[in-house]
Amino acid sequence: MMPAAPKLRFPEFKEPWKPGHAGDAFENSRAKGAAGLPIYSVTMDRGLVRRDSLDRQMAADAADGQNLRAQRGDVVYNMMRMWQGAVGLAPEECMVSPAYVVLSPKKHTSSEFFDQWFKAKRMLYLLGAYSYGLTSDRLRLYADDFARIPVHLPAPREQQKIAAFLGAVDTKLSALATKQAGLERFKAGLMQKLFSRRLRFTKDDGKAFPDWQEKRLGDIFTWVKTNSLSREFLTYDGGTVQNIHYGDIHTKFRALFRQSAETVPFVGAKIGPKAFSDEEFCRVGDVIIADASEDYADIGKTIEIVEVRERSLVAGLHTHIARPKIDCLVVGFAGYLLRSEPMRRQIIRIAQGISVLGISKGNLEKLTFLLPHPDEQRKIADALAAMEAKIQAVVDQISKLQTFKKGLLQQMFV
Repeated sequence: MMPAAPKLRFPEFKEPWKPGHAGDAFENSRAKGAAGLPIYSVTMDRGLVRRDSLDRQMAADAADGQNLRAQRGDVVYNMMRMWQGAVGLAPEECMVSPAYVVLSPKKHTSSEFFDQWFKAKRMLYLLGAYSYGLTSDRLRLYADDFARIPVHLPAPREQQKIAAFLGAVDTKLSALATKQAGLERFKAGLMQKLFSRRLRFTKDDGKAFPDWQEKRLGDIFTWVKTNSLSREFLTYDGGTVQNIHYGDIHTKFRALFRQSAETVPFVGAKIGPKAFSDEEFCRVGDVIIADASEDYADIGKTIEIVEVRERSLVAGLHTHIARPKIDCLVVGFAGYLLRSEPMRRQIIRIAQGISVLGISKGNLEKLTFLLPHPDEQRKIADALAAMEAKIQAVVDQISKLQTFKKGLLQQMFV
């Protein structure tokens, strides 16, 4: 390899980066674990974290002597997921699974620099190219193959400055993520107080609103036909009709859905607006309910349509459309009502299935809830929407900063 230099560089550094291999920067450590050391796991999005901090069941621990020992500053990666960025720095002396690879930095190596470099597009490509397996889900990057990966190495001082700069960006991202989590918790607590009626709004003149009235979902909503288009019939290349997929309700959309603000797939070019009746197109006030999930946390999750273009949005496979049939709901309230804790408990209770859960319209119609006066509905909806706007502002900041960092990674490394 010829000497090279990145596109974006700190001005005090002029020397080209020296060609070499990853093995020139790290050596594979096979030191054995010892009793009393904390056990860490590699994650895709958080790097190396304590195993007991993860909200999931883990396989049985290996014996201490079979685990690998990592020193503070060592790089640890998951052999099967390194090409996807499953790598992290050890923050303290610890143990990790024997299925991982522990890399100890050599004297001239900043492990923080390489931790950032492993996230760059070019390096991810090389990590995949040097992994072996018949299919992508079986690719493994062994330590010997990692050592053969060609790299260009800057001087230690430049490594440290790049790592410190990108680390400051990560610190800002972490602070924003903490702020988002705090706002999410506050909103959840506010919803709990509002829908349990421990916190009540008053009229503009200070007087109390009337008591909430018990209703059944079937008293308020009627059902609208949905289509059975699965992902294979959908595209992001453009079209005239967009289709809400139940999986996106699980993972992407908040309680209130605005068509102009969301990324929603289109139905294929061969399926135009004429394929759907007027009734099938979503309207403001419609509630879309996800009717399938493998997880109780997602089954029956809902969104309310609060902004939509005429004859341009439908709901697809494994969804129910509930359309208000009487004029007693304020637009923007039902989306929060059906995500409130009392409603979620009922929805989970009527879910049926073993590997895949589902809920029927007949059982949904029987669900009961307390409905406040429309003016109180509006105050509740406005308060929760204001909280969501604050959360979204932080989410947008995170997205912009992540995009900024991605650009840096592409320009600050060779």
